Amino acid sequence: MAPQAAAAATDARSLMLGATARLRAAGSPTPRLDAELLVGHAFSRDRSWLHAHPEAELDASAARQLRDWIARRADGEPVAYVRGFKEWFSLRILTDRRALIPRPETELLAEAAIAEIAARLAADDAPIAAWEVGTGSGALALALALRFRTSLALGRLRLGATDVSSEALELAQENLAANGVGGLVSLGCGDLLEPPVLPAPQQPDVIVANLPYLTTDEVRGGTGSLRFEPHLALDGGADGLDLIRQLLVLLPGRLAAGGVALLEIGAGQLPAVRKLAGELPTAMEVTALPDLAGIQRVVRLQRA
Repeated sequence: MAPQAAAAATDARSLMLGATARLRAAGSPTPRLDAELLVGHAFSRDRSWLHAHPEAELDASAARQLRDWIARRADGEPVAYVRGFKEWFSLRILTDRRALIPRPETELLAEAAIAEIAARLAADDAPIAAWEVGTGSGALALALALRFRTSLALGRLRLGATDVSSEALELAQENLAANGVGGLVSLGCGDLLEPPVLPAPQQPDVIVANLPYLTTDEVRGGTGSLRFEPHLALDGGADGLDLIRQLLVLLPGRLAAGGVALLEIGAGQLPAVRKLAGELPTAMEVTALPDLAGIQRVVRLQRA
């Protein structure tokens, strides 16, 4: 009689080694990191705990679930969708296919928006209105709501967020509610600055937007997470600037006098955005902030 096959190892070290090997063979660009994140998720622990407890054993049910997660990742599905969350800006953002996964570079946009709102709140006692366009998972709106929770509760700041996708807005509401700020942000489903989410006739003093800025060709030919994320949140048209162009046209009539719009853009798009801003009927002062890679990532447009 042939000997029975040995049972698969279920200790943390063996699981990490096995998952790393499979994901490397599948072409993952970060096989070890992916393996540690997924194995850690199976243990409900972080990566540092795994390395401190390599002998820890995973029960049979969790091991089966882990095998399914690794298979999904081997097929290219992003770890953030497999786990159902993404660590971003020191927050845990719920993630699934309803919305784009928050990117590290968007933390610069969050920092810029926080600095802009904080400076305005400190300048005088006038109420401030802020509007995030294309909120997606609600990550940025959540960061603002948590930072300015007191100002929102006191009415010093009003915060609205919109998205063209009703499914994305559902996810945004879940993220806001999970962090106890669901009642502090007004959400609306519509295109760009529609529908109004701020009390009439108040105009936004700060507009924040991370709109799609990849080209259609980049999205169609994309690999990795781009195969799984909603193309509506990625495709910016032939030059990547379709929605940014549409939003810029709206700014003169919607942005408060002296107001600021903060836009995330792609590499090499700043000259085109400057040109578009220069063609607007209302003067806009344009500056930019580079990300850690030196890419001009956030454009600041201030209405004269």
